[in-house]
Order: sequence, then C-alpha cells, then structure tokens
Amino acid sequence: MGASASVLSLPTAAALPATATAVAGAAGCFALGYLLALTRFPRHAAAPGPGGLSDDDSEDDSEEDDDDNSGRSRAAKRAGGQKRTGLRLLFWARNVVTKSDSAREVERAQAQAAASPLEIENLAEIIEDFKMVLVVRNDLKMGKGKIAAQCSHATLGLFKKLQQRAPKSLRRWERCGQVKVVVKIESEEDMLVLQGRAKSLNLPTHITIDAGRTQIAPNSRTVMAILGPADMVDDVTGGLKLL
Repeated sequence: MGASASVLSLPTAAALPATATAVAGAAGCFALGYLLALTRFPRHAAAPGPGGLSDDDSEDDSEEDDDDNSGRSRAAKRAGGQKRTGLRLLFWARNVVTKSDSAREVERAQAQAAASPLEIENLAEIIEDFKMVLVVRNDLKMGKGKIAAQCSHATLGLFKKLQQRAPKSLRRWERCGQVKVVVKIESEEDMLVLQGRAKSLNLPTHITIDAGRTQIAPNSRTVMAILGPADMVDDVTGGLKLL
C-alpha cells in the first residue's frame, strides 16, 4: 500500500555540518592575516629619485602635490575599504563558528534525551499485563488492505522506539503474546487528544503519517499505536469501539 512517514514524539533539529566550522575557521584565519598585513605593510607614496628635481619638476611642483594628495587619498580609501572587508569576514567567521558550536551542543542534548529511558520501564518491572492498541482513523474511509498496511507501519514505528528507550517494556509485551487490539476513532483532532491523554500517563505512542500515494491525501495521520500496562492503556482507549 502507500508508503508512510513516521512521527515520533521526540524533538528533531538540524545542525550545521561539521565542514561549516572548518570553512569558517579557515576564513577567519585568512581575514586575520589579511588585516595584519594591511596594518604592518601600508602603502606609501614613492620617494623622489636620487637626482633631485629638474627645473620642469620645480615648475609643476604644485600640480604634482595635488596629484600626490589625491593619490594618497584614494589609497587611504582603498586601504580603509580593505580593512572593513577583512573585519566583516573575520566577524562572519566568528559568528559561524559560534553558531556551529551551539548547534552541536543542541544536537548532543537532543541525542541524550532520545537515549534516555522512558518512564514506562519502571512499570515493566512490577506489572505483567502489557498490550498494544492501534487507533485507526475511521473518517478516512481506508480500504482493508490500506488499514492493514498503516497498522503495520504504526506497530513497527513504536517497536523501534521502544527498542532504544524501553526494552524491558517491549520484552514484557512480547511475553504477553504481543497483544494487539484495533479500535477506531472519527477524526484527527480526537486522535491528537487521545495522544495527549496517553502522554499525560507516560505511555509511549507513535502516529503514522501516510505519504498519500493511494486512497488518502498526503500527510494524513492514519493510525496511532499505544503500548503499556493493559489497565492504563484502557484508561486512554477504553471508550473506543473495535474496528
């Protein structure tokens, strides 16, 4: 059936690639060297030759002074512009490096949060009866095969999440025979309310989003999977009818 994308209840963030830091560092070094070169080796006007000035040179002295002053003014403007360019490049490189470092810190924090165990792990040690409930959007009017495919996506998505963050709960559910119950709900809004209720009880959920290649519109939320102690899951989905 149609391919699906999955949504986990975990934050995601894109970080700058590591090459950006290297490029910015190289640009910063270049800018710093450029500024030092401008400061250490300024342009000077050419000195008069050893032979002194001729009569013609003396007669045009005032005109040459004006030309020299104009040339020095243009050179000074060019030097000032070059320094400003170098400073802008240096500041840009510093900002990129700083942002890259911040992005890496955010990425590390998110990775640590994603690796932290779910609270349901504590319940797996004291409660034996676990089950999974699959909540299907009835208003989408999906065919039987489509529903089967979407339920498979939701089951696998939640399974992968629990493999990393709640392996004890997953093993407990497997020892219970991998109980799965399929119920129906009438709208996306009701499904999201149900997910909020599950989260308030620290029950893990997974909602499958369909790519929209067959039967339904793209990015439609089709099925939500919930897993946990049977009594707690019933508190969330007990009022729904079987599909």
